[in-house]
Amino acid sequence: MSHLAQLPADGDALPLADGEVLFLFKCEWDSICSFWEPDGGANAAFVVQRAELGTGPTAPPSDPAEGPPALLREISITGWRADDDGAPSELEEAFYDYQAHSELPEEVAHPHDWASAWRTKSGGVPYWTANGAQQMPAGRLFLQIDNWVDLADGSTAEVANFCSDGTAYVFVDRAQAPPVYSMFINR
Repeated sequence: MSHLAQLPADGDALPLADGEVLFLFKCEWDSICSFWEPDGGANAAFVVQRAELGTGPTAPPSDPAEGPPALLREISITGWRADDDGAPSELEEAFYDYQAHSELPEEVAHPHDWASAWRTKSGGVPYWTANGAQQMPAGRLFLQIDNWVDLADGSTAEVANFCSDGTAYVFVDRAQAPPVYSMFINR
């Protein structure tokens, strides 16, 4: 597993409990991992209390046979922009059902015409890839990260290997105590 993200609570932009930090990990194996399964072991999403963390990076564990895991590029989030995702609130449930989502008009299902800048976001409804609402875990969208992200200088950078055009979806099930986070990648 490679470390994908470490995201501290950030008010409405990233509504974790006070003092929590969300950690995301994904498989970076040379072959294909079951990245599309939220509970198949190829991804991990969980929170840790900030007070339990050290002051610097933790060295990744090393497997004697295979060496250390692949390291992903480090990208910092400099801020969140509040915006409307374009999905009508009365149609929210359709974004969590494969059949209902596939029957939505294109301008509703993909209100920003597949624009990459809209595929990395916190909250709202999932902005699905072409494969739609598959392998749905319990809960609601918490965060999604596109394979490519826009950088502050206007350039773009590949975040991780999401099979060239995928998006990582992080869900939270707040019906559980404490809330349970899950992640999967869809393309």
